[in-house]
Amino acid sequence: MGLLSISNEIIAEMESGLSREEIFQKHVRSNPSGTAKYAYCIASIPTSVLRKQYLIMNGLLTILLVLYAVITVLAELPIDMNEPTLFILIKTLLPLIFSYFVFRFHGGIYRLIGLWCLYDLLESVLLNGVATIPDTIRLFILFCVIVLTFYIARKVFPHLRVLGPKRNSDGNYFL
Repeated sequence: MGLLSISNEIIAEMESGLSREEIFQKHVRSNPSGTAKYAYCIASIPTSVLRKQYLIMNGLLTILLVLYAVITVLAELPIDMNEPTLFILIKTLLPLIFSYFVFRFHGGIYRLIGLWCLYDLLESVLLNGVATIPDTIRLFILFCVIVLTFYIARKVFPHLRVLGPKRNSDGNYFL
């Protein structure tokens, strides 16, 4: 069973009134080898209160990621087709893919977005600097995306690490 189907099933169970712990125990009993996967899926789903509370910030982050993709293309203009354009494509498509997961409020992606954008920010500052107006706008958008992603990740998904769910001192997963 894939993560999407597991997440959809868990969301349906949460809406029916089951607690996160009850859902986790139910799934672990049926498939003990998928313990980490179930803990990850449960921790990646925000509570309805937190979803409502951070909805505007999340929408702003989605818009900023789309703007980041557009500004990336504008900063690279004019594109020389004799040089490799693979990295321009990656730097444009990845934020669009990220924006889809942010729009869906998937908790596992926020820290990865922050790290990707932090890397891109450092690379841009060290290699190019602030040469043009699109570069300046792009760096400002990157900074805003980094701040928002780590803030939302810390507040809405406190039980997730960069890769996977957190554990307590007894080795049990936080849900």
